[in-house]
Amino acid sequence: MRNRFALLIAFVSLVVALAVGWFAETQYQQLVATTELVVPAVEIPPYTVVSPEMFKVRSFPAPMAQEPVYRDASELSGKISTITLKPDQLVYRDQLVPLKQFRYTDDERLEIFSFPIKPEQAVGGQIKSGQRINIYRIVLQATPSQAVMASPDPKVWLAAQGAGIEVLESDVLVVDVRSTQGSPMVSPPKVQSTTSEMTTYQTSDTSSSNTNRPLTIITVAVPPDVAKDILRSTGESQIASRYLLWVSLAPLVKSK
Repeated sequence: MRNRFALLIAFVSLVVALAVGWFAETQYQQLVATTELVVPAVEIPPYTVVSPEMFKVRSFPAPMAQEPVYRDASELSGKISTITLKPDQLVYRDQLVPLKQFRYTDDERLEIFSFPIKPEQAVGGQIKSGQRINIYRIVLQATPSQAVMASPDPKVWLAAQGAGIEVLESDVLVVDVRSTQGSPMVSPPKVQSTTSEMTTYQTSDTSSSNTNRPLTIITVAVPPDVAKDILRSTGESQIASRYLLWVSLAPLVKSK
């Protein structure tokens, strides 16, 4: 009986020793094992579109690979830095992001520009991000009368002496829409309404929702010269009231 008890104690001790040894070896390997991660080879300023040659590979303790960092140079091409990246530092994924995520568009040549506009001059305030618009400018040769200035009807403006229409830009990408307070415009929630014959969905009326605030700011991606024209027209319309911006949804089929 004593021999069996001694054997049991020896067996349990062996199992415990093996478990402790395995745990110690695992911890040791985690401390000494390394993995290769990409780091900047030079200092990279913020707002820089990076390329793989700006980076190199450096060894780090293996557990660092579990962090939200970039591991391979092939992941970096075409992304833009959001902060200054120092040489040899780990590059976290929020420090280097896709161009469209940071600038609304993948086109590096376009300027992101916003301008104010009244809902009645922007398809009733129904413009949405992702749509394409045409931007028009009604031009007056002389300062209009108070009646013309107060009218939202473009026909009244065009009836003024020397009035004309200019196309500032066609097929412009809308990247964001906001209310006066800068709140994003969101689609109104739909409430299910069931009758004995059918189920319909109606837009709910929630006064606290951003959906009840009229669209007054449109942000677009345009060439720099077009941004200057819109800015000039916006400023002059507020000072001299000689210009009136108007926005339409661009046609899907281009006219020949």
